[in-house]
Amino acid sequence: MEIRRILPFYLVISSILLMLVALNLIASYIIYYLIIVLIITFVFSIVLTRGKSFISIRKFLIRRNIFTLNLNESYVSGIAAKIIGKQEFDKNPVDLQKELNNLLNALIARNKNYQYLILTSVNGKQASSSIVVYKECKDCENEILYEFDNILEIAKVVSPHIILEAVPVSNKALPLPLAFGNVNFARVMDIKMESPTIDKIIVDYDIELGDMLVHNQTVPTGIRSTDVLRHIGIFGSTGSGKSNTATLIANELSNKGFNVMILDWHGEYSNKLSDYTIYNYRNLYKINPLKFNDIDDIIDILGDVLQLTDPQRFLLFLIISKLRKDKRFRLTDMLDVLKNTEDQSNWMREVKYALARKLYPLFTSKGKLLFSADTNPEIIDLLSKKGIVFDLSFINNIRLRKLYGLFLLKYITDFYMNNKPDKKLLLIIEEAHNFFNVENDFIDKLISEIRKFGVGLCIISQSPSSISSAVMKNTNIKIIHSIKSDIDKKILRDSLSLPDNLYSALDKLDVGEAILSAPNTKTPLLIKIRKL
Repeated sequence: MEIRRILPFYLVISSILLMLVALNLIASYIIYYLIIVLIITFVFSIVLTRGKSFISIRKFLIRRNIFTLNLNESYVSGIAAKIIGKQEFDKNPVDLQKELNNLLNALIARNKNYQYLILTSVNGKQASSSIVVYKECKDCENEILYEFDNILEIAKVVSPHIILEAVPVSNKALPLPLAFGNVNFARVMDIKMESPTIDKIIVDYDIELGDMLVHNQTVPTGIRSTDVLRHIGIFGSTGSGKSNTATLIANELSNKGFNVMILDWHGEYSNKLSDYTIYNYRNLYKINPLKFNDIDDIIDILGDVLQLTDPQRFLLFLIISKLRKDKRFRLTDMLDVLKNTEDQSNWMREVKYALARKLYPLFTSKGKLLFSADTNPEIIDLLSKKGIVFDLSFINNIRLRKLYGLFLLKYITDFYMNNKPDKKLLLIIEEAHNFFNVENDFIDKLISEIRKFGVGLCIISQSPSSISSAVMKNTNIKIIHSIKSDIDKKILRDSLSLPDNLYSALDKLDVGEAILSAPNTKTPLLIKIRKL
């Protein structure tokens, strides 16, 4: 029995007892005992029903604040609550804004039948916020109450210092709350960028990328081909327009006499660049890394991709050195030398068989096919073509795909460093975080030295945080499409010294929009990339 039912019962009994005393129909000392018994039983009843009673009272108060609007025979029902932040006096300050964001993110994933409206009031003294929960329905108080209870339970978990207190709504056209909490909330979802001033308009370019907005007019802009050798970084989430930007740059440079070669991780460029020569499983470009000059680079590449330990790297060095001495350059020869390596000690036996397991991708049918060239092909044949796409997507084993891509990079860049051809080269590397996620001597040399020999890198990645710091530091042209990850956004902000308005726009850029930072720009610019 609830308190509101118990209380009248005890009031009636007490009244009867008092009447009996007044009429001298019962001794007063008996009344005293009866009153004590009544008090004890009343208190006991409260204890037993306290939880249910409080819940009932709370639900009654909340139910009173549920509103229903009749808008041209279309009914909308809901409830408003002020948002209150709770701070404990003797505790460290709580990040209430972060907790509120956690709650809102949780609401985003909830039932789409309900709408959640955050209202922020600025009254000249302070900003405060409320939430309105509503849906199209009539006579649905229980549903609204159930949803509000669910939100309260969610808040307890994701935002324990945020209190949602139901309040009445105003009688104006919109259901505005009559009270607001003490947590400030304001978020600008639509970013309006300031137009650059005249002195920031870029006219010194010969590779047009797209347009920027200046005084409500579109002004073409781009980058200089002479800056390409200082390396390009194109970053952005999947579907943000990275490959369109890379294709645009490839076409522009090809028309200006550059050699362009693309390491195509997912096989996207075969259709985009139909006039380029495509190397894939039907037209395989075979190489033999055992015939490369620099044995240290071979060990670095194999060691990093296959995650070899130092003892395993040393054993691999001994094996390749023996092969060179014996003028044996087939993968099967490497396997033979490894098998015949003495392993009398347990330590050597463990190193030997662990190395064999890690080298296994090289000895598969596809590994043997990729690295089976008797003599490495003449790169001069590649330079006579308009452009080259190495489609790597047919290589299912990811480590083998990485090895093949890195060995191609080494083979091509070694040729340029040794022969210094007249035509400059741009190497476009898709999903570059798969190749440049670690720092080693080969990567450092590649990024810092090859531009002296007429080679520029264009690294494309959706994850700047996965690119080695040396590579990020040496990309002097950066084209940044929409980025969602906070870690990636912070890395790009720090590397470009982005102003607050551009930093806040990073995750809100539309497809094809990008922030351009290049040596010929005085400041990072927001541009719309031209679509091919």
